[in-house]
Amino acid sequence: MARAFTMPTVRNPFSAEFRALLPVLLSTRGKIGAGRIERLRARRSVLSQSGTFVGHRRYELGDDLRHIDWSAYARTGELFTKQLEEEDRRGVSVMIDLSPSMLAGTPPRRLAALRLAAVIAGLALARLDGVSIVAPGAKEPNRRFSGVAQLPRLLDHLDKLPVATTTPAEATALALQAEAIGRVHWISDFAVPHDFSLPVLSLRRRGAKVFGWLPAVPEDDAPPSGGYLRVIDPESGHELAVPVDRAFQDELRGQLALLQRQQRRMFAEAGSQLWRWAQGDADVPRLSDYLPIVAACAR
Repeated sequence: MARAFTMPTVRNPFSAEFRALLPVLLSTRGKIGAGRIERLRARRSVLSQSGTFVGHRRYELGDDLRHIDWSAYARTGELFTKQLEEEDRRGVSVMIDLSPSMLAGTPPRRLAALRLAAVIAGLALARLDGVSIVAPGAKEPNRRFSGVAQLPRLLDHLDKLPVATTTPAEATALALQAEAIGRVHWISDFAVPHDFSLPVLSLRRRGAKVFGWLPAVPEDDAPPSGGYLRVIDPESGHELAVPVDRAFQDELRGQLALLQRQQRRMFAEAGSQLWRWAQGDADVPRLSDYLPIVAACAR
């Protein structure tokens, strides 16, 4: 018999243990060396040939020679690179799916998604990049942060995000409002890959480097082996308990594998990358569980 469905609750994503771990995690960013060349290339790519002069920084190998200030070299004997307004506006967008489907899983996928957003955004702030949290359906759907000192405000903002039914196209429209788009980290379950295909392509056409992040939950790989499966009608909000037998279990496993292939293909066709991340023990966050995020963001 169907009964009214009650939304699952999500515990405080930023527990005292997670808040204590976060500064340690952010301090490891300089120890991940595999992405050094990529960072140099990225810095060159955002330098514009025109713009408002905003200051200098010391020349580093890989900088565009056209931006060296030779007058400063004549005065000091050292090489400095001119910083233009476009580089100063370099930013990172973290797009978060707030849909009810993110409440699935044990613990809910949303818990891992919010922690993932905090780590990615925190790493960007530690690199002195500006961060936009793009969350359609929120009171402030496009909130910008700059400077690692704003990390507590960032966590508070993420913690207050509501559950909201929106579309991938709405999220992309918000992200495209930025004057300059750099890296886009899209956190979602990508439950209907086809709905994300054109939005991801539109971001790529604007020059964004798009990363898909899928917070994994145990149910993604291990469907129930018995008992009952809760099925929810999204229109009526009613829940139905369906008995799980061997044939049903095999079909669920096949559908989950098919979905994962479709998700990988969608990102590959857009020239982007999809990362699956499992947070490990949700009650006791460990540094080792989060280091793959640091390594991926350093590329």
